[in-house]
Amino acid sequence: MDPGVYPVKERLVDGADLSPDSPFLVDIGGNVGHDLARFHCRYPNTPGKLILQDLPMMIRQIKDLDPTIIRMEYDFHHEQPVKGARAYYIHSTLHNWPDDVCESILARVKEAMKPGYSRLLINENVMPHIGAHWETTGLDMIMLALFSSEERTSPAWYDLIEKRVGLKIVQIWSAGEGVESVIECELV
Repeated sequence: MDPGVYPVKERLVDGADLSPDSPFLVDIGGNVGHDLARFHCRYPNTPGKLILQDLPMMIRQIKDLDPTIIRMEYDFHHEQPVKGARAYYIHSTLHNWPDDVCESILARVKEAMKPGYSRLLINENVMPHIGAHWETTGLDMIMLALFSSEERTSPAWYDLIEKRVGLKIVQIWSAGEGVESVIECELV
């Protein structure tokens, strides 16, 4: 969510529901909330709620997180309980899973999204076809060996998100070689 990578104000804040009870950003599988904490520091006046979701064992480990960030126990293999958020955010999670499992995870998010309003932001590596950075290719081999998963190329992301799940990739926002990208998706 660095402003040099993804334009939060233009893409999320502008046009958002200004109600304080409206869900603004849901961090799915967000660990102990480090991404939401940084987001809240950088954008303290965003409208609506910031919601952190993870398994109960992760939520219980939270020691120091702004009390305005809502903690929610959630398993992303089940129905998404937060409906119609401005954005759903998944960071470095999908590379842990093969396509069929990712398809199921993303389908749960898709069901909760509000047409013409919600965005899905996937913060992951987008590996180039050739000349990939050594850290990305090394991680790709680790993911393959440990989890039967992968670091995906742009065509692999399009296949998963658009063909298999039925969302539309609006844009892939990149920070440069060897750095994760933000894949912005919306309902078709």
